[in-house]
Amino acid sequence: MDAITLRDVTKRYGSVTAVDHLTTTIPAGALTGFLGPNGAGKTTTFRSILGLTRLTSGTIDVLGMQVGPDTPAIVKRIGAVVEEPGVQDTLNGRDNLRVAARELGVGDDQIPKLLEFVELSEDAGRKVNGYSKGMRQRLALGMALLGQPEVLLLDEPLDGLDPAGQAKFKGLLRGLVDEGRTSVVVSSHNLAEVEQLADHVVIISRGRLVAAGTLDDIVGPAQGVMVEIADLEAAAAVLRSAGFEVHAGERRLEVIGEGVDGPAVSRALAFADLYPERITPNRSNLEQRFLELTEGETP
Repeated sequence: MDAITLRDVTKRYGSVTAVDHLTTTIPAGALTGFLGPNGAGKTTTFRSILGLTRLTSGTIDVLGMQVGPDTPAIVKRIGAVVEEPGVQDTLNGRDNLRVAARELGVGDDQIPKLLEFVELSEDAGRKVNGYSKGMRQRLALGMALLGQPEVLLLDEPLDGLDPAGQAKFKGLLRGLVDEGRTSVVVSSHNLAEVEQLADHVVIISRGRLVAAGTLDDIVGPAQGVMVEIADLEAAAAVLRSAGFEVHAGERRLEVIGEGVDGPAVSRALAFADLYPERITPNRSNLEQRFLELTEGETP
């Protein structure tokens, strides 16, 4: 069963069509990037999934239930951070979670584990008005996870975070999915981050679907990998001796060939006690493909 199914979804505000006959699915057990230029209808779609915006036409199913008649049951199984995180600045982190737990009708017993998960245990007693942007985003994530939702919607969660904050937040999201706890949908204009993070991608423009699928579906299969490692010369020698075709650049190695993947390259290097900082698929750039599909609109 898909986590979310949208069928011919349309939302108009007077003469403005925000979402235009959108039909797509969000797979269960995956981290999905929901992408589109500014004004494409991403936030309106999220609000519609949550039952916060009434559709002009079409239907949305979440976990096999229909938004509208089944919204009260859906909201108990879905978490979300849409637009500005709903944290209260005058309360500390722990009390924000307590208030949210009472509003959801769940107990406080989850709060210590959630604070640990979002790495705020040591700062739980501080007022939120002293939190950094990254800490506020992590607190909002903790609030959204109250009730152990099966689906999590996050609207621009990486926006405004510094690189360290982005890395920490991405690690938390990836952990949720990899542990089988939650299907995560991330709206973002940061295509490079989504490319590193997502299993599945949905791209909309002017409220309409333009592409959906895995990264391989959208940008084509990887033709080898790029390797970032401290000792480029030694790594290149090891990989060539293992039968790989390697092109050395100034800062990284390009390991070429259909079927060449990260695990195989990593194993070959590990045999020589060489450990890369990063291995990424060598494929067409998602941003380039995005611009082609959306006719040059900036994300």
